[in-house]
Amino acid sequence: MTRLPPPFGTRIDRAAPISFRFEGRAVQGFAGDTIASALAANGQMMLSRSFKYHRPRGAFGLAGAEANTLVQVGPEPNVQADLRGIAPGMEVRAQNVAGSLAFDRDAVIGLFARFLPVGFYYRTFMGPTRGAWLKFWEPLIRAKAGLGRVDTTAAFPHGEKGHLHCDVLVVGGGPAGLAAASEAASGGADVI
Repeated sequence: MTRLPPPFGTRIDRAAPISFRFEGRAVQGFAGDTIASALAANGQMMLSRSFKYHRPRGAFGLAGAEANTLVQVGPEPNVQADLRGIAPGMEVRAQNVAGSLAFDRDAVIGLFARFLPVGFYYRTFMGPTRGAWLKFWEPLIRAKAGLGRVDTTAAFPHGEKGHLHCDVLVVGGGPAGLAAASEAASGGADVI
């Protein structure tokens, strides 16, 4: 495990090790680690593959503002590994791979990248030959598109909901919205 020595890493508890699995192998981290930080400490820098050419992707900013850290956690797709904390027994898998992360069969697409400019599929499948090409290529492209796998049989917890009623509903918390809500409330209206 490669980590900066104390006092660095003050958000982790080095006395509380946690074991989870990434791509089927056991990984050790500490309480307070994110998936990305625990994997990086274990030398695992590649987390997924790029959407189009299946190029290696890994944590860059660790601030939750990038798509490079999207992983599958159990039945939940598109989890940001740089924001989600690790938990004992957690099963984490890479996304957008055909096979495994280390041996992605679709990585060969990258060899043809120079012949596949941005948006090539839009220009290629429009025009007079659209029907014939579309019937052949669309199923292949759609099979490769998307990130993660959705388990439609998984039980996801239901969020809280409320059925509220009001006289005035104000959408927006800027100066105009606050002024409208204040004015309506001062007139005796029930405001949300």
